[in-house]
Amino acid sequence: MNKKQIEQEYKKLQFEIFENRPKADKPYQSDIVKRRILLLYAQVHLAEISWAKKCNDAETERLHMEAYNLVMSQYYE
Repeated sequence: MNKKQIEQEYKKLQFEIFENRPKADKPYQSDIVKRRILLLYAQVHLAEISWAKKCNDAETERLHMEAYNLVMSQYYE
């Protein structure tokens, strides 16, 4: 994943977290909470990908790429 792709993924996450959210007039349902938690995990993995890329650590980058892709596939299920 290159720098441009990472930035695009951050933009997608930002949209999902801040703009594509349900109204907060009552507590969120458990399925919505689980999906929002997945977005937070995705942010963490994306940050780790970015850091590993900066440190030239290919193994850590690969590990977090797999985790990021898994989390996002669960989110979009």
